[in-house]
This record gives sequence, structure tokens and C-alpha cells, in this order.
Amino acid sequence: MELHTAKLGPGHPFKESVNGPARNSMAFEFRRSAGCLLVCLLAAFFTPKAHAAADKKGQVEILIAREQVDDPYFHHSVVVMLPEDTTDLVVGLIINKPTRLTLGKLFPDSPELKARTEPAYFGGPVDVSTPSVVFRSQKEPDNAVRLYGDVYLTFDSDQISGAFQTTKAGSGARLFLGRAQWSPGQLENEIRLGGWYRIKAEGDLIFSSEPDKLWRTLHDRAAPSKYIRYRPPSGNSQQSSRKATVM
Repeated sequence: MELHTAKLGPGHPFKESVNGPARNSMAFEFRRSAGCLLVCLLAAFFTPKAHAAADKKGQVEILIAREQVDDPYFHHSVVVMLPEDTTDLVVGLIINKPTRLTLGKLFPDSPELKARTEPAYFGGPVDVSTPSVVFRSQKEPDNAVRLYGDVYLTFDSDQISGAFQTTKAGSGARLFLGRAQWSPGQLENEIRLGGWYRIKAEGDLIFSSEPDKLWRTLHDRAAPSKYIRYRPPSGNSQQSSRKATVM
């Protein structure tokens, strides 16, 4: 399996790399997306353990890259993590990086998608020719993974157009290209080294109407304050509190 870890690097290259022939090639690959990798992923996610993990309170997390992460793919990224499964994969989707590709351009032959103008999102550097869709559903759909609440994810190519058939533009379905993927222990090590903040996945974060502002909003929410309030022990003549810098 291909892996990618957060590391130092230049700016994000994806928006400039999906034009012209590359776009046509990707559209062709989307029509062949029911490959072995998807079968393996779906088989893993639909085990009893996978469903149990998805149902645990707080199991699904959103990761926010800290300011110092300058990797070309993960710089200023917000990543929703998939529920734990029985494989060794640690998988997530970057949710705050829209591309210049619209659904209509990617699926010009699809009656359901050819007129859609919403952007596809860069989900991560692994298998960028493989699409997935995050959508809402009042009942559990087939071949989909429950992330939290009524939010589901599918890699099933037959489900992609169906997810958009039942939703209006901008009302709760998003297509992602590729995914983020770590080896066992790799992500936890990055977190220990200070690469990521973690918050509970909930609400409409995945479907934010301002994805370009999502990283800053969540980073400021998750980051500890630069100052803590310090009060002298009782009996100290100083009555006012002091500010102490948190290193």
C-alpha cells in the first residue's frame, strides 16, 4: 500500500496538476474505480468491528494540521478520519481543499452529474484517481461507511451518482479525489511530535460553505491559549493575577 507522511515541503501542488490531459485521464479512471483496492477497503469497513468502531462515541476524529506542518499535501489541512477497521490502514480524507475541477467536467457522460458545478475536493495524495463521496442519509445505505450522525462515506462507484441524485447542489454531498493514509503507529507518532490537533467530528464541518477558512477556524479553536491565568497562593500580598506564557 502507498503511504504518505506529513513532512516539510513547498506549497500545495494539486490545483495546478489536474488540468488538460491529466483531467481526461482521471475522468477515465473514475469509470474504472471498482478495482481491487476499493474491494479491500469496503470489505474491511463492513466487518462487525468496523461498525462497532463507528458507533463508539467520539470514535471519529477530525485532525487539524498545526502551523509548522509545511508538507505540500498536508499544509493547512483538515482531515476527517475514517472509523477504525480490521486492516492495518489508517485512513482519512482532507476536507478543506477544493480543486478547479467541477463534477460536470469529471463526469460529462453522467446525466446526474454533467450539469453540476460544485468542485471536487482533494482528499489526499494516495490514489487521486479514486473518487469517494461523503453524503447525508436518514437510513443506512448499502456499501457505505457511517462516519458520525447521518454522515456516510462511500467508495462504491455505483453509489456516487446516486448520492448526488438525492441532494441539491451544495446541500450535503461532496466528492473527494484520493485519500490520506498512514502506516500503523505513524499517525500517532506525528501527533506526539506535535504535527496535529484533534477534535471530535460532528455537525457540518465536512460540508462547510467556506472551506478555505475552515483550517484557520478549527486551528484557533483547537490550539491552546498562548497564556494561562495564574493566581498567587493564598496569603500572597499580590492580589492581581499574572499571565504565564505556555511553552
